[in-house]
Amino acid sequence: MSRRTDQPRALHELPPLAPAEAAAYAQGRALRALAEARAGGWVQRCLEAALKAEHPFPRGEARLALQQAPAPAVVRALLPALTSQNRRLRRRAMTLLPRLEAAELLRQMEPWLTEASREGKKAACSVLGAVGEDGTALLRVLAGDADPGVARQAARTLTVSEERAAQAAATPRKGTMPESARRPFGLPPRHETMPERTGTFAVAAFNFSYGVNLGVLIRSAEAAGARAVWVVGRDFYYRPSTKGSDWWIPVELLPTPMACIERARTEGYAIVALQQGSTAQSLYDVKWPRQPLIVVGNEGDGLPPDFIEAADLQVSIPVVGRIDSLNVAVAATVGMYFYLGAQERMNT
Repeated sequence: MSRRTDQPRALHELPPLAPAEAAAYAQGRALRALAEARAGGWVQRCLEAALKAEHPFPRGEARLALQQAPAPAVVRALLPALTSQNRRLRRRAMTLLPRLEAAELLRQMEPWLTEASREGKKAACSVLGAVGEDGTALLRVLAGDADPGVARQAARTLTVSEERAAQAAATPRKGTMPESARRPFGLPPRHETMPERTGTFAVAAFNFSYGVNLGVLIRSAEAAGARAVWVVGRDFYYRPSTKGSDWWIPVELLPTPMACIERARTEGYAIVALQQGSTAQSLYDVKWPRQPLIVVGNEGDGLPPDFIEAADLQVSIPVVGRIDSLNVAVAATVGMYFYLGAQERMNT
């Protein structure tokens, strides 16, 4: 939960990004636009960024875009990276490949393994382990490889995969296992229009500095059933940290706090500011409004004072340890689930 500062900031003003962050932001947005438009060369551009971009923002945008690209082309381009002498390139390919279409990955990997280097085969063990049950057949082949190092790694990965499968089979579950609970975990891109969100609350994030935090907040909001996430100031988040949840919940960019306030009023939301301060109520004592917009601020500066004054309710999360605040995405998650708990008690 971010700290309250006394530095005034007008509602229409946002601190500028540092030059390096601004350049990364522009690059990521350009990649997103290319992918959405299916512009010429977009797959190659995204492959290049997914493997080589230094900043996580364009790299994350590229990784998510490639999940919607033709799987045969992406798999074909990424397999050679598993044999790269550059460890970073290998790891990035190892991260992306399991999220592609499993059948296509396995179809191409089987003949590729016959000519792959030692490092490539060891990297393939990690990829196949992340794929899950579908990858066990090829892992068994690698467990018999002539190279003892490859064989040992494949055998270890196979053992772990089989133990996970046995544990999953022994764990009671209601109904079918959700798709996001199966490796490589997370939600896939939608192939239809976004389903209607029936939640009674939404979340707004003001001027976040760290893209991972915003991605985690979006994941929590989807899990909690929020109607939408409003990103106030800039749409600057590391999309892989959402685990695909941003395919399934509306994430909208609002340019300023004032635009957020006006939108909330128009749509009937009561603004609930999660913020430390003398005028804030403890989370334990809050009487939640029927339809809240839960708002959290920047990791360092919190919410602008004028934004807090516009809130219908200010809420603080008690901190009893030596640290004075929670991570902002964690704070938002705590707030969402306290609201859900209050709703559940009211309905029983």
